[in-house]
Amino acid sequence: MQNITGSLSVMPVADIVQWANSSKRTGTLVLCLNEQHKKLYIQDGDIIYVWSDCDGAEFENILENQLSLDSNTLNKAYADSKLLGLPFISYLLSEGYFSKEIFEETVRKSTERVLIGALEWKTGLFEFVHGLPELLQDSPVRLSSFQVLLESTRHSDEGRRDERSDNDGVLNKIRQKIADGVVDLPPIPDVMQKISSKISDPCFSIDEIVSCITDQILVSKILKICNSPYYGRIGTVSNMKDAVIVIGLKSLLSIVTVHAMSSFSPRNEKEIRKVLQHSLVCGMIARQITRDIRGDFELAFICGLLHDIGKTILLDMLCDYKLQQNEQERLIKEHHAEVGYLLASKWNFGDDIKAVIRFHHFPEQAVGYVEIAEVISLANAMSHLNIQPEDIGSKSRAHLDLCHTSIDDMLEKVELFDNEAGEILSFT
Repeated sequence: MQNITGSLSVMPVADIVQWANSSKRTGTLVLCLNEQHKKLYIQDGDIIYVWSDCDGAEFENILENQLSLDSNTLNKAYADSKLLGLPFISYLLSEGYFSKEIFEETVRKSTERVLIGALEWKTGLFEFVHGLPELLQDSPVRLSSFQVLLESTRHSDEGRRDERSDNDGVLNKIRQKIADGVVDLPPIPDVMQKISSKISDPCFSIDEIVSCITDQILVSKILKICNSPYYGRIGTVSNMKDAVIVIGLKSLLSIVTVHAMSSFSPRNEKEIRKVLQHSLVCGMIARQITRDIRGDFELAFICGLLHDIGKTILLDMLCDYKLQQNEQERLIKEHHAEVGYLLASKWNFGDDIKAVIRFHHFPEQAVGYVEIAEVISLANAMSHLNIQPEDIGSKSRAHLDLCHTSIDDMLEKVELFDNEAGEILSFT
């Protein structure tokens, strides 16, 4: 008889077990996912034994560890059973190595443990191999496949509910920490501290500012930004002194901030890079919009660059918790603005920057700074690739005079800005 094979994404484990039970099949059901393998030995639709390389249910493990039989005893018993022409399990029972009740309960628990894990497999492969190994033929212990599946499903559901309850507790704990403003925030980077200190001195010189920046990767990023197309300069900026003059001190500080955050959490390097690339694009768009409306385009660039800074903190913070991907994403979406505001306050950012970070999703709440908050809200929406003009709501620009700005033309530049931001951040 031909073996039956298929994909677990098409025919889940529960369906296969019920099929074997209802059709009274005899054989070995092999389940595979990546490097994990599980086997259910089935006789006339009933489960008689189980094996797994990932649940502590190897054949020898059940007999040796759970039933306290050493390998020498098992080898001798197997030889004797072969000599007498008796099924191995039946021989062990007849010789009193363990009782039928104990063996049945041991197999039941092992089977449930294996099935609980297998029920979570949404992908993988299965094969039903007709026939049983000689060791397991004519087993005196048979478990109702349907009943074992029912119990395994119940335990699996209970485990998910417990996990959900634990996750809810973790989520509430994180939310409370944010609400109380007790999030662990990193200290202000040394280079930012040094530059801020120099700027606060009314007699500072550009050379003193430049001397604070010794990180060659940071130097490369600053020069790359100065020479990027969106600055629209004729000629090349080749030294830091000229670069500081071109971009301004505030923009310099924001670039230094982003550079510091890029190495803040090595555990989330890829995710943080995505956040920073988006933020850089947002800053570029915000700068262009603000130039068009005759506003403070340096401030717009800074706010765009820093608006999602809270995401970098949360990405690192949430590594300490076991959360589902969708839960982590929801937490970041809900709280990144508030966490960013807490960081901006600790690092003594200006009130305008703090307001924009906190309210860039609700610009009308940025009292005193509504216009710049709307610019960042609009730039944030526009900075996503493939977004269409109709996807950008009018609410985010209610107080902006955009008669000199073409949203359509700006959207056509988003891909250019995104590529440019990717190149700038590639200096590592």
